[in-house]
Amino acid sequence: MEMREYIFQNALKGASKWELQQMEGRSAASVKIPSWADIEGIWWPVRLSMEQCSSEPAASYKASVVKGFPGRELLVDFTGGFGVDFSFIAPHFSKAVYVEQDAELCRLARHNLPLLNLRNTTVVEGRTEDVLSEIIGEDASDIVCLIDPARRDAAGRKMVGLKDCTPDVTTIVPTLLEKGARVMLKLSPMLDITAALRELPGDWAVHVVSVDGECKELLLVSDSREIHAVDIQHDNVSDFCLNDKSQLLPRTEWADSVGVYLYEPSPSVLKAGLQDALPGEKLSKESHLFTSDEIIENFPGRAFLVEGVSGFSKADVKSLLAGVTKANLTVRGFPMSVAQLRKKLNLREGGDVYFFAGTLQDKSHVLIKCTKI
Repeated sequence: MEMREYIFQNALKGASKWELQQMEGRSAASVKIPSWADIEGIWWPVRLSMEQCSSEPAASYKASVVKGFPGRELLVDFTGGFGVDFSFIAPHFSKAVYVEQDAELCRLARHNLPLLNLRNTTVVEGRTEDVLSEIIGEDASDIVCLIDPARRDAAGRKMVGLKDCTPDVTTIVPTLLEKGARVMLKLSPMLDITAALRELPGDWAVHVVSVDGECKELLLVSDSREIHAVDIQHDNVSDFCLNDKSQLLPRTEWADSVGVYLYEPSPSVLKAGLQDALPGEKLSKESHLFTSDEIIENFPGRAFLVEGVSGFSKADVKSLLAGVTKANLTVRGFPMSVAQLRKKLNLREGGDVYFFAGTLQDKSHVLIKCTKI
C-alpha cells in the first residue's frame, strides 16, 4: 500500500491530525532526511516545513564547509526552521543556539535535539532582529551565524531581492560582520547572484549547490571571493571551484564541429556562470554544450558519446532518428522548446538515447544523437 493511501486509510479510521502529520512527515523524511527517519520518537512538522527544510545531502555539504572555519566556538542559527541544517552543523561547534520565531517549531526542536544527541544546544524563541543583541556580543570573532531568510511575504508572494526577504539580511549582516562574525546565508537558487552580492558589504564566497541534477540552494559565505559549483549525486560530491570569478575571461573561440564526446555542464556550473572556465571546446556562444575528441575526466556535468550529428532537413532528421521511437531531449541555444521539438520529431520520452538540439557558431542548427557515458 502506498504511503498516501495508508495515511488516507488511517484518516478514515479516526486518526488525529497530529498522528496523520507524523505519518506523513516520517514518510517524507525517509527520502529527504533518512538518518532522522531511522530515529524513534522524532516529532515531525507540518507539510510546508518539511518541504522547506534542507535535504540531508545539502545539510551535510554545509557542515563540510563550516568544518574549515577556524575558532568554531559558537554557532547561531537565526532561522532554525525544522532544524536540519542546525543538527548537521552544530556538532562542529563547542556550543550552538537555535533561534526560531515559530513557537511550534521551537517545541519540536526542544524535543528532537536531545534525540539527535545534540546536548550543547539552546533553543531561543523569537525574531532575529529582537534577539540578535542578546546573543551576539561586541566580539563575535569565534561565532558563525547561519541565516535562511524567508522568501515570501505575508500574502505568499515570492520575493526577489534580499531586502524583500525576512529577516532583512542587508541590515543584519553589516552588524554581524562589524563584530567579527562569519556569516553563511542560505538563499533561493532563483536569486540573481550578482544582484545579491551588490546588496551585501565585503567579500563573499558563492556556493551553488545541486542535488541529483537539480539546483537546490545558493550559499553565500563571508570573507572569501571563491565561487563553487557543487553537484551532489548520491554520496558523491563534486566541486568545480574558481578562486575569483572576476579573473574569468569569456570565450572567443568555438568548436569547428561536434567531436567524439559531448558534455552538458551541471545546473550549478550554469547558475554560477562558470561555463567559460570548463575544459573542452564550446559549440557556440548560444549553446552551453562542450565537445572533445578525447574523454575529459571528471567533467562537472554529464558526458555523452556522440553517435551521430545532423542538420534539420527532413532527410537528415529521418536518417538520424531511424529506429528510434523514444528518447531524452535537451535544447541549448535552440529556437524551440523541448515540447515543441518532441512533437516535431514524434518521439516519446525516455529510453537510453539522448538527443541535443543546439546552435553552432555559424548559426546553423544541429541535432546530436548520443548515449550517456
